[in-house]
Amino acid sequence: MTGKEGERRMSKIGMEQMLVSMGHQASGAVTLWNYPSWMRNLIPHDINGEEVPDPVDMAALEIYRDRERGVARYNEFRRNLLMIPISKWEDLTDDCEVIEALSEVYGEDVEKLDLLVGLQAEKKIKGFAISETAFFIFLLIASRPMFMRLEADRFFTTNFNPKTYTEKGLEWVNKTETLKDVIDRKFP
Repeated sequence: MTGKEGERRMSKIGMEQMLVSMGHQASGAVTLWNYPSWMRNLIPHDINGEEVPDPVDMAALEIYRDRERGVARYNEFRRNLLMIPISKWEDLTDDCEVIEALSEVYGEDVEKLDLLVGLQAEKKIKGFAISETAFFIFLLIASRPMFMRLEADRFFTTNFNPKTYTEKGLEWVNKTETLKDVIDRKFP
């Protein structure tokens, strides 16, 4: 659905039908060798909508752009998250086909592994659709709003003092860890 042909199809199908179809289409798993084939041979268009002769492989372009922008490689990324880096391909995956492909592309130097490739090759957590590193990032993103609310709450920042809470109140706040502590204080 790109270029002039994409515009023609969109006009024929209509935006509403197009969006509905996207909502019903199953998304692909985030794994190696699952990049949409049509995105591996995109025909770019110039400013006039005319096709440019050289096709674009978006999967290769993503890795190229990551390298150009200085995105951390897989192990460096894990170290930055204080996670244990891999020391061999078998630490990343049990899949022999993947290990063979990684060895062919990167040799035995696991430090060269691109982040995008590593995240897609990494073993999935049992019962989950994502890997350990992806789950770690998800937890960081999901917990951020909670910390932002705490940092924005004056009773946890500028007014967290004896003048606001009293000495006894501050003692209760600092020593209370569970609901049981609150109940025990109310009903000794």
